[in-house]
Amino acid sequence: MSDQDLAYHLQIKFGLSYSEPNSYQISAIKSDIRQLVSRGRKPTQADWIKIVGSHCRTIGTHSRFGVDNTDLNFLLLLALQTSK
Repeated sequence: MSDQDLAYHLQIKFGLSYSEPNSYQISAIKSDIRQLVSRGRKPTQADWIKIVGSHCRTIGTHSRFGVDNTDLNFLLLLALQTSK
């Protein structure tokens, strides 16, 4: 999986525009998630919303048709992977 995969799933889960998150935003989101995990916390839905919203201005502005099967555990897996 790549940062592009994470970006796509963040777009779907949090209603981001097609231009977000960019590579800088992805790095910042991943860093914030890693900080939470390093303190022994598993990020909650509220944590994800706060972190993604602090880096992406378009959170909640777009919707995709269909079922959202993106779960937080999958996002966590993508966020903790090293970039390819």
